[in-house]
Amino acid sequence: MKAFVAIVVVLLLFRDSAGRMTSPFAHPDIDVQKIKSLHSADVEESMIKMNIDHFNANGESDQYDMRYLVNKKHYKKGGPIFFYAGNEGNVWTFYNNTGFMVNTLAEEFNATVVFTEHRYFGESMPFGKDSYETENLKFLNVEQTMMDYVEFIRWFRTENHDEKTPVIVFGGSYGGMLASWLRMKFPETFQGAIAASAPIIYFKDAVPEDGFFRVIDEVFAKGHPECQSRIKNVHELINNMKNSPEEIRNLQNVFKTCQKTETAGDVDKIIAFLDNAWIYMAMTNYPYPTEFLAPMPGWPVDESCKPFSYEESSGVEHLLKSGEVADSDAKLLQATAESIGTYYNYTGTTECYDLNGEGTPNLDAAGWDILACNEMCMPMGTDGKNSMFLAQPFEEEQFIERCQSTYGITPQFDFALTYFGGRDLKHDFMYASNIVFTNGDIDPWSAGSVTVDVGKNTVTVNIENSAHHLDLRDPNEADPESVVKARDIERQEIRKWIDEYNNA
Repeated sequence: MKAFVAIVVVLLLFRDSAGRMTSPFAHPDIDVQKIKSLHSADVEESMIKMNIDHFNANGESDQYDMRYLVNKKHYKKGGPIFFYAGNEGNVWTFYNNTGFMVNTLAEEFNATVVFTEHRYFGESMPFGKDSYETENLKFLNVEQTMMDYVEFIRWFRTENHDEKTPVIVFGGSYGGMLASWLRMKFPETFQGAIAASAPIIYFKDAVPEDGFFRVIDEVFAKGHPECQSRIKNVHELINNMKNSPEEIRNLQNVFKTCQKTETAGDVDKIIAFLDNAWIYMAMTNYPYPTEFLAPMPGWPVDESCKPFSYEESSGVEHLLKSGEVADSDAKLLQATAESIGTYYNYTGTTECYDLNGEGTPNLDAAGWDILACNEMCMPMGTDGKNSMFLAQPFEEEQFIERCQSTYGITPQFDFALTYFGGRDLKHDFMYASNIVFTNGDIDPWSAGSVTVDVGKNTVTVNIENSAHHLDLRDPNEADPESVVKARDIERQEIRKWIDEYNNA
């Protein structure tokens, strides 16, 4: 399973039933052609030749086709370039979910809008169908990706504007991480950065591993504490079925899985499947209906908690063999099935759930797993003691062994904090400049993001009642006032950066 908006955003970034680190953009219902068909008629899709290896000592490298999108609908002479640093997914996914930049700000600033697709995602495959062969994975890393974007902007400035056109880089989730890092490392190329929901410090020993899960617990407990407690109860109930073959078999009927449920391993798959729904709903707990990860209603967490009141849960005894499960447990299981349907089947068109994801190849999931095994490993887990989730400790040695055996890669846990900083926020980022870090307080990724002021030349905005990079989405009348105010701060900073650059 996969972005994650990007965003993946990226995110993002927990373990699936196979133990892979996954990003926020994998969902069995995502249709790439549908995503692409949503694009504006004002967008031009193109490819550019890009070096596969920007760091070859001899200056030689094979090249690949990197996809990019350009929208000049609002551009007027002298306007800036608004550049989105593509993250772990199809470039159209991010374009269609970054309306504040694409529509609102571009019109206000007369800007050219540009999106690039991250190498090894979407159609930007350096080695075509062989891109995920072990010998080709060494070029899937943050440094090569950032150089793709630097070289692209240098080319684009010359070809389409002039070499002194101000460039503001945007990004959400992993894209937000890239945006902030691009500004830190290449201030001559990127004059400012909007880094939304960017967990740039969610790395080993920098933040508590359970921070992500703590926020999710708070989100589900807010306004409906029975929801969190009953999710915890159902976790324990299902986990305790591992020694009962009959109860395991009945889970197929309860949760309408395409596969038979027969083993303890299938129970683990069920639990992971449930967790994915609750995690993704917490991440994208937007105040209005969206289709970012999947079709969902507004405030999906609230909707997914309604079944746990049992007001709509009755007559469920037929789901389980008589006498095998107590009536109260049967009701809890039925409420759980209805709850996850808010994410997996809001449209009511899914007949059964595929626990293995077979028949739905997702290169985005594969690409993020490689990034996580290389430089982007974000250790996260919970002991389960004060959480609705079961104990899920991060097993470092097990993770290393899997990365080595699967990809021939040994995780570099210290890469990001050593290369970019972040162990000591206020000292490491004291001299960073022209970056706005925004985070929603109900976004689980805020646990690994910059949420305190770190320097006089950066701005930190903590947005009340806001989920994963909500501020980058098209403005909506349902947006909390806190999001409106955050966007005002972003546009003020962008204006300042552009004026300072143009008047230098």
